[in-house]
Amino acid sequence: MKLIDRGHEPDLAQQEADARLAFECMTNGGVSVLPLSVSYAIFAHTAEGVERIYKLKQRPMTKPNGVIGSWDIFREVFNVGKRELDLVRCLTIDHNLPLSVIAPFNPAHDWLKTVQYGALRLATKVQTMDLLMNAGPLHNALAKMSLDQSKPLMGSSANVSSSGSKFKLEDVQTELKEGCDLVLGYGTSRYDNEFGMGSTIVELPSWKILRWGGCFEAQAKIVEKEFGVSWPERPREGSWTLV
Repeated sequence: MKLIDRGHEPDLAQQEADARLAFECMTNGGVSVLPLSVSYAIFAHTAEGVERIYKLKQRPMTKPNGVIGSWDIFREVFNVGKRELDLVRCLTIDHNLPLSVIAPFNPAHDWLKTVQYGALRLATKVQTMDLLMNAGPLHNALAKMSLDQSKPLMGSSANVSSSGSKFKLEDVQTELKEGCDLVLGYGTSRYDNEFGMGSTIVELPSWKILRWGGCFEAQAKIVEKEFGVSWPERPREGSWTLV
């Protein structure tokens, strides 16, 4: 394992350099722990790397991974209408907030032309994909390289399954970190929150909330103002995720 703990979120140039290092690691078969703005995450590119993630997290193989994405990937690859495009652009571009969407995608797009079946199979369900967008400069640099080189990156939160999102590198379980090839640390995640939740997940085209993320309340206010849609409040008890 190669550990690079910077202790805080570095400047843009350093994050882009770290993204290149992580991208090389993952596309060569490795597994990386990444300090995203929504929580620490664990990602890979190859089928073997993705399978290692499941073993390290002790994650059920029936639970699909998420995919690193961007506005450009979303609008090029996903099969949604103008209103859904407007929603994602509003939250991720106009208001600069992170967001995950689960929506139908085009499996014939060039972005997916080199992905190994074993990796893609574990990141899709009934022709839908969970795409994470705008989760910090490191994430956005990785998303750009992913699209430019047609190499999707798949993964999940950096934790043992069902133990909650981790917002500090020291809170990521030691056995998980030791099983990775590269571990990056940037101090506390930008969107650390009292709920212990990562990104909000919305299903499209239904607009149904599947996870009430750390930024949900801010996102819900924007959606009601801009689109006249009232999302249900975060539950006061029980689970804050339906996936």
